Amino acid sequence: MLAKALLMAQSVIETKTVQLEAAKEEIKEVLPKVEAFEKIAGGDESYCITNAAKDLQLKPKDLFSWLSTNKWIYRRPGAPGWTAYQDKIQRGFLVHKFTAIERQDGSEKIVDQVRLTTKGVAKIAHQLAQYH
Repeated sequence: MLAKALLMAQSVIETKTVQLEAAKEEIKEVLPKVEAFEKIAGGDESYCITNAAKDLQLKPKDLFSWLSTNKWIYRRPGAPGWTAYQDKIQRGFLVHKFTAIERQDGSEKIVDQVRLTTKGVAKIAHQLAQYH
């Protein structure tokens, strides 16, 4: 009886050892991808939504639609352009960039643009990968 229990325990140990080694190999394969993802997501750059769409291999209109549907951006009634939801700004996914543009008459106009941070692009890439 004791010998049978020892054999069963040894079998379980061998099975778990094989599973552990397989998990270690999987981690070795995934680790460089995770490190690259974290490096990209940790950058301080921002991208216009159109360029980010290209990086994500999406049509710009599809990314704008996704951002709107998923409550990242919205349009204020009567205002041109898009506005970022505050929670996405606070989480570091979006920023507003303000730029002074010189008009033909010499006056300046301040325009603002919602831009995706590298962290935001990485988050979207991760969410889109879950759908596919």
